[in-house]
Amino acid sequence: MKIQAVLLTAVLLLSPSTALPALAQNRAESWEFGPYLVGVDFDPDTEIEDEVGAGFRFGYNFTRQHEIEFLFDQVSTEDSVIGQINVDSGKIASNYLFNLNYQRHQPVVPYLTAGLGFIRFDVDDPFFGSDDEVDTLFNFGGGVRFFFGPVFNLRLDFRSVFFQGDNVILRDLDFQNNEFSFGIGWVLGGRTGRRP
Repeated sequence: MKIQAVLLTAVLLLSPSTALPALAQNRAESWEFGPYLVGVDFDPDTEIEDEVGAGFRFGYNFTRQHEIEFLFDQVSTEDSVIGQINVDSGKIASNYLFNLNYQRHQPVVPYLTAGLGFIRFDVDDPFFGSDDEVDTLFNFGGGVRFFFGPVFNLRLDFRSVFFQGDNVILRDLDFQNNEFSFGIGWVLGGRTGRRP
């Protein structure tokens, strides 16, 4: 899959040896925000073509380890059966992140994440018209941040998104999408002391 090839290349280019450990810092009481590209591997039962979209996330680091984050993204694609139905999929979620951050100036910060939100599907069928549905979602996954100074970081993320259709667009089944994202971020403010 082309999405996995792009992410593998990014991981190799962003090896820990390229970071600036003397300056890197994920700080307590700081704000983080940034845009990202997301590749969505739609559940085959949705009959939606895999595609890349864009999103934005922002969050608050209570400590170096604990963060709450809000994100939203949008993917425009089509059905995977006849390729004539336009599908827009948008997601909004609130997630808890546990940063595996145990050193003050740790340049590479892996994390685990889980959260709740909503996923929306808008379809435009040339024969049957337009319709939409909104489903609740649960997601979990993990990723890694590569810090290049006290403020800027690059971020790789993988998560699985679970939801159930409601028979408007998707059948009343359980679905699982897998998402790979690559983004940049900025950490602003925060406490620079030694306490976690």
